[in-house]
Amino acid sequence: MRIDCISFLDPEVYGGGGEMISRRLLEVGRARGHEIRISSARPRRVARHERPDVTLFIDVFNHAHSLRSLGAWRGFGAAFLESAMRRAPFVHLATAYADVCNLPYLPCSGNAAPKCPEKPLPFIRQLALRDSTDRCFATRPLVRRLHEEAALNVFLSPLHKRTCEQVLAMRLKSSLILKPIIDTASFHNEGRTRDIEFLFVGVISEAKGLEEMRERFGGADIHLIGRIHPGTTLDFGKHVAQVPYEEIPRWMNRSRNFVFFPRWPEPQGRVVAEAALCGCRIIANDNVGALSFNFDLSDPNQYGGAEDSFWQSVEAIS
Repeated sequence: MRIDCISFLDPEVYGGGGEMISRRLLEVGRARGHEIRISSARPRRVARHERPDVTLFIDVFNHAHSLRSLGAWRGFGAAFLESAMRRAPFVHLATAYADVCNLPYLPCSGNAAPKCPEKPLPFIRQLALRDSTDRCFATRPLVRRLHEEAALNVFLSPLHKRTCEQVLAMRLKSSLILKPIIDTASFHNEGRTRDIEFLFVGVISEAKGLEEMRERFGGADIHLIGRIHPGTTLDFGKHVAQVPYEEIPRWMNRSRNFVFFPRWPEPQGRVVAEAALCGCRIIANDNVGALSFNFDLSDPNQYGGAEDSFWQSVEAIS
């Protein structure tokens, strides 16, 4: 099949959590014989087939939120997206909430209304996001078309799907929930001595549950691995700023408990599944997408096949 992939961030250039997922899906798609061309806003490039069989949209509104980064000014034009929607049946893959909310970390936590309580924004943010209204981003016609007209909408967990439908105030007709894509050969219980009581891995921020972690584990032996979000103060625990991804399994195998208390409905929270596979006891709230799956996250036999399931669903469209 000839596949046009349209993604705000080129998954072959960027390495965030969402891009790790989409990059792996594209790798498997090519291995299955599909001809895939990528158009992206960052870096700016357009590569499309003359007659695509399917178009794959991935987080197309995933722009930054500051004026310094040019915010929404670096995005795809509406005419470009509308043209792509007309050229072929399309699949929409969401790895976060960027395609239903143009504010960081879904400040309403999914309790959306046509009038956004965070808007109108201060002038500088209005300028960065090209949004001077008081309206929820999900009410925009192009956002609704992206979801309503998709032959398939793909989400990262049952919680992720429910939250997007809640924000959109619509029931999507065709959808697929993608299981976590994890290398179980790397993330497994090594039987190590566990000398760390509590561990957190991720961006250290309000949305990721910093306040609740401070309340519950402020005086405990907790290690926090990850960058500190700008404007955030970390005044407890032991902070490890940077750890290569390939070393995370070692830290998880040293830890008895993995903690995660996000304020927002975390789309998947793959780190929770990774920690479970490494033998950690999970201490978390109900806002973790991975915990909304109906299987034992610590069982490696539950993983695998997510990429093929995705492509089988895409191949059935043409």
